[in-house]
Amino acid sequence: MTALIQRELENRSGLKLKLKINDNRSTMLSVKWEPDCTQVSLHRIFLKAPRNVMEALACYLRQEDESIAPSVRAFIEDKLKVIDYSHLVDKSKLYTQGAVYNLKKIYDELNEEYYDGKLDLAITWFGKPRQRPRTRVTFGLYHDGLRLIKINRFLDTPTFPEYLVAYVVYHEMVHHVCPAYTDSKGYHHIHSKEFKKEEAKFRHFALAQRWIKENQANLFEF
Repeated sequence: MTALIQRELENRSGLKLKLKINDNRSTMLSVKWEPDCTQVSLHRIFLKAPRNVMEALACYLRQEDESIAPSVRAFIEDKLKVIDYSHLVDKSKLYTQGAVYNLKKIYDELNEEYYDGKLDLAITWFGKPRQRPRTRVTFGLYHDGLRLIKINRFLDTPTFPEYLVAYVVYHEMVHHVCPAYTDSKGYHHIHSKEFKKEEAKFRHFALAQRWIKENQANLFEF
């Protein structure tokens, strides 16, 4: 299969290629242009890429396009929605019980209330309980392929009300329900209209937004 896709890309691009098919969780496509041979690393999702994606990829390899075409980005993002690396998560290293809040309990309650318990995501704390004030702190992260939510341990104090911690967890759950995408014009949408509509369903949404607005000056240095 690798030989077939290499031959197709060489025919379309007119270049001599050294192709590697990978199963990397973060880098779907990488290219290194060299005088005698162009080195290309593609995720295995490209083994079943449609014709228009392969043609756009060939144009990129020929350096006719300075950046990766929207059709290629959209293809990658669409496939990322179904790639599941959750089996690689070492659940013994997940920590949900904090000094104040239990993330698993919060997640389970949200999952049941908003999604009838149908979501199957892992959750854990990350970072240190206390951090120096800074201009920006990431409250939460969602890793698509791993189906993993990570919440900053910075929130595990009575300073942050439970509804705010629940809001952060719910926000990351919505990233799974309404994943990011690239539209036909090449614009990348992380918090799309659909995302914002889903996020606003959180029962304490307005309260959480107001708390952040009123307290951010006391939490961070500017």
